[in-house]
Amino acid sequence: MVGVPMNYQRKRILFYSVLAGLLTILLILVSFSLDSSGYQLQGSSSTPALIPHQVDAQIVESPSQAPVEVYPFALDKPAPSLKITPDPPLLEEPKLPAVSTVTLNTYVPAPPNASAVSGAVQSTTRPTPLPSKISIPVLNYHSVTIDPGNVVVISPAKLEEQLIYLNDHGYTPVSLTTFISLIEGKDVEAAPEKPVLLTFDDGYIDNYEQAMPLLAKYAFPATLFISPGMSDQEGYLNWEQIKKLQEAGWDIQPHGMTHPHLPQLSVDQQAFEMLEARKQIEENLGTKADVYCYPYGEYNKTTLKLLKDHGFRYAFTIEQGFATNQQSPYLLKRLFINGEEGLKSFIRKLSAHD
Repeated sequence: MVGVPMNYQRKRILFYSVLAGLLTILLILVSFSLDSSGYQLQGSSSTPALIPHQVDAQIVESPSQAPVEVYPFALDKPAPSLKITPDPPLLEEPKLPAVSTVTLNTYVPAPPNASAVSGAVQSTTRPTPLPSKISIPVLNYHSVTIDPGNVVVISPAKLEEQLIYLNDHGYTPVSLTTFISLIEGKDVEAAPEKPVLLTFDDGYIDNYEQAMPLLAKYAFPATLFISPGMSDQEGYLNWEQIKKLQEAGWDIQPHGMTHPHLPQLSVDQQAFEMLEARKQIEENLGTKADVYCYPYGEYNKTTLKLLKDHGFRYAFTIEQGFATNQQSPYLLKRLFINGEEGLKSFIRKLSAHD
């Protein structure tokens, strides 16, 4: 009976020993598991556990993760806060301007099927096409006599040499009326192939004595610009001679009443020079005198305005070049005939188209 209690006692000791061993093993396993994940149990070491982190990185946790305690001394600076920038407000859609009533069709004729387009604005008129360039040489002569060294004087022999060249090379000298029709694009189909206008300035008496017979020989018309106030002076045409020139096919037009320097005159004086010259020509010859030629080739804005206001149709300058329909009607160019130059120079001028 004595041995029974002893066996019982041994069994109890053995049981508790096994139980303690199991608990020890379990504790060792738990500690090992925590160490491998980077955590230590509090109180298991004198050094506080540090949580691995990156200072500037923001740790984004999923909702399923448990909160992690971060020790204050484990950070060099406070963790940056996550600032949420609100989305910018939506831009309002810009309001488009109202549809213009002016469309391409306003300026360009619509194609035949454009009427099928709903709401299309159609033009009722077609734009006026730009006219093709019409270019005519206008020759500018003065005195026809013998005066060596004077460039505005041409000898009768040189004048005839030039007339022969025009005649033999297909040029057609035209009247002033025909010239205007051509420059305005009228009767284009009947236009001569190489028209040319011959003009004589100032009204020298040698135009009647020398030039008229030569032009009559070749049946060439011409235009004469005269200053009626000089008709009684020596060396200039009188009205009887002027009428003879008109009968021979010359057009007579104003060149100022007294051949003045127009820019040096007042408005009233300029108007008198223009209007009185025109009046005397029309009264003496019974023809229209509305084409002007500037004395000395000089003019200013006042001159141009007066010509327009008083109904002059055209005006000739001494600016060099061919007269064209693209020039101002009051600034038509001409080709100055230098009496000292030869035939080759004359031919070059006729060949140099603007």
